[in-house]
Amino acid sequence: MDVLKFECPDYQVTISTASIDYAWDRFVRRVKNGALTYCEYSSSREGSLWLRKQDADKKELVMQNEEAVLRTEWPQLWPVLFETCKYQFAVEFKHGLDASTEKHAPRVRHQLKGVGENFKFYPNGDDSGILVGDIDFLNSPGKFSFAFDYWDAEEMLHHEQMELYVASPKLDTKNDLQQIMALVNQEYENYVFDYLTLTFSSFALQRTEKNNHIIWLSIFKSVVEDYFKNVRFVMSRPNNKPIRKTYHARPDRIRRWSQQEEERYKNMGQDAEMHYFRYEQTENTVNTRENRFVKYSLHVLGKKFREVFGELSALFSDMDEEERKSLEEYDVLFKRLEGSAFFRKVGEFEGFRQESAILQQRMGYSKVYKAWLMLKNSLDLVDGKTDIGTKKIWELYEIWCYLVMKRLIAKVLELDLSKPNEHVREDKSEMLNTIVKSGMTHKVEFDNVLNGDVVRLEYQHTYNRKTARFNTSTTEQRPDIVVTVKKRNGFVLTYLYDAKYRVQDDVKDGELDDGVSIDVADYPLPDAINQMHRYRDAIYYAMKAENRPRAKEIIGGYILFPGRVEGDEILNRYFYQSIKKVNIGAFPLLPASKEDENEIIQCDLLEKHLREILLEDSVYEHVKDSIPQKGLVYEEENKGNVIALNYERFDYEYDLKCLNHDLTSRYVPVSLGSGESLKIGAIDYLMEMVEGMAEGYYEVRNANLSLRDGQLKLCLDLSQYHPFKSGWAHIGKYNNGDIFPFSSIKR
Repeated sequence: MDVLKFECPDYQVTISTASIDYAWDRFVRRVKNGALTYCEYSSSREGSLWLRKQDADKKELVMQNEEAVLRTEWPQLWPVLFETCKYQFAVEFKHGLDASTEKHAPRVRHQLKGVGENFKFYPNGDDSGILVGDIDFLNSPGKFSFAFDYWDAEEMLHHEQMELYVASPKLDTKNDLQQIMALVNQEYENYVFDYLTLTFSSFALQRTEKNNHIIWLSIFKSVVEDYFKNVRFVMSRPNNKPIRKTYHARPDRIRRWSQQEEERYKNMGQDAEMHYFRYEQTENTVNTRENRFVKYSLHVLGKKFREVFGELSALFSDMDEEERKSLEEYDVLFKRLEGSAFFRKVGEFEGFRQESAILQQRMGYSKVYKAWLMLKNSLDLVDGKTDIGTKKIWELYEIWCYLVMKRLIAKVLELDLSKPNEHVREDKSEMLNTIVKSGMTHKVEFDNVLNGDVVRLEYQHTYNRKTARFNTSTTEQRPDIVVTVKKRNGFVLTYLYDAKYRVQDDVKDGELDDGVSIDVADYPLPDAINQMHRYRDAIYYAMKAENRPRAKEIIGGYILFPGRVEGDEILNRYFYQSIKKVNIGAFPLLPASKEDENEIIQCDLLEKHLREILLEDSVYEHVKDSIPQKGLVYEEENKGNVIALNYERFDYEYDLKCLNHDLTSRYVPVSLGSGESLKIGAIDYLMEMVEGMAEGYYEVRNANLSLRDGQLKLCLDLSQYHPFKSGWAHIGKYNNGDIFPFSSIKR
């Protein structure tokens, strides 16, 4: 279906896709009454615009020009481009086109090389043809500049451009996305911005010295042409300053005499022609403080540009060839202008003692000064006129989920993040990034002052064969967010969270709850939930000897997705009910609405979940509700001490009483001299071990020391035997008579 058409005397632009019905319906439910006036369109050429109307009874292209008057701007209209759709763009040139050579063939301009490479020109005769290509806006909502060049029959190059808007059916990009970026920017200033992006956003400038390379380059590209134009204007019509200079010459070369030198000439008589006389002359110089400032701006901005350009070299493989050449030309132009004959006559800039009216008002100088001020600014996350790319929305959503978790954990633990706090530890420098893409990890530690636990929140933590405490037997596992709770007794509980900027688009993608329509409710993708099962199965416990008697376990895995919440119906969704059953499920997570500015998120289910896992004081309360990992069975935490009795495997298998577990008493050898420190009354259980393995334990009713066959032994009166549900389990290497706490055992 065609969703947009623009027509002017020279060409026609048509944009089409398979369907936008589903995306439009979800978008309307997101933004409600604001859908029909959500965005604006503009063109560099006057023409007529048609948009597809999505009325229930009539879906067709509708002209947006009143009385067929040609226009360049169309404000407050509805979107027809969505990030979940792939579109075909076609530019049909009617006549007067010069495509005689490959160099003159029409081409699409974009800083991303891949965009231009997707388009191909098909000629139709000598002076017409069509330029066709596809663009996929996946995860790239925002403004999109569709720009293309062509040569006409008069051999004149035309640069054409249309500014369009790509909306998201998953969240409100003008409110939800703004809140997401604001929170990320508040935590990691300027991190949200990126270079070489498909779409862009427009922000206002603010005065600050904190300005990273991406922001600087975006502002630079918006002012550089005007800046160089005005520097040349200054060079051609510079501000001059009159100065008086003193010279010495023979009388015939002096035009104006001072009274003193004239008297001296008369007194010399005939010899006067042979002497030199002093005279003064008024001259204009370009060595003014304003010209010195222009020279200084060329030096400083050129140096900054070369620094940024050096970092950009890592992105040349993805950059459009024309984009790269234009940046190289800027570098050459900086050097050429600064080294020109004009500026060789200008001295070094030493600052201003007072404001300069010439810099602020005079033609040329005022524009150079304005560009200088803009490049010293940063950006504020409000609508403005400075265009800049932002990171992919899925990446921003991931980081936002992590920051929401950070704030919710602090809220649950009653810790104030706005003030320096010894109970919160983190290093924000780990998240810093500029133009070059790089992986990142981050962690925050919280002290739970309520119960003494230590809570660690980690972003992009990696589990693989090389990690010290956890490992995976096969490939690397990297959940987005990991929460570990280190209990006071050393036990560590681990919870995995994966932020997925995706929702189920079709009933065929997975099952829904009875009576629920996919057009009304948001569901996570089933594969995302299945991935949490794979995470929990792949990451298994690998205790190192030096870490004993501590224990760790992966308890649950949860998906965070941009789902809407309406009433209490969410409580009956299968992906939430499964959390209670197997501790794997999903939480909807979107920014709070404008009406709830004091809240961080729309739904409080995640906060309730964090309260349960962080404030509950018994390890067993966490463990008993979890489906055990492969090969692991949880037992209720026993209090008391265990004494070890070791067997050789042959002796154990030969002793029928051992195999039948019907012992009523047992003698355990202990070292001579140890009786003084041996707390006999503190022994509660006996565990028979074979090579560090056991399959159960006895309760001890009574214990006494006795001397048998010349050796000190502990006589244990045994009662009930408790087998492990998992069968044989590895306990550890203990010697005969070793006593250890039952709570240190992980089975």
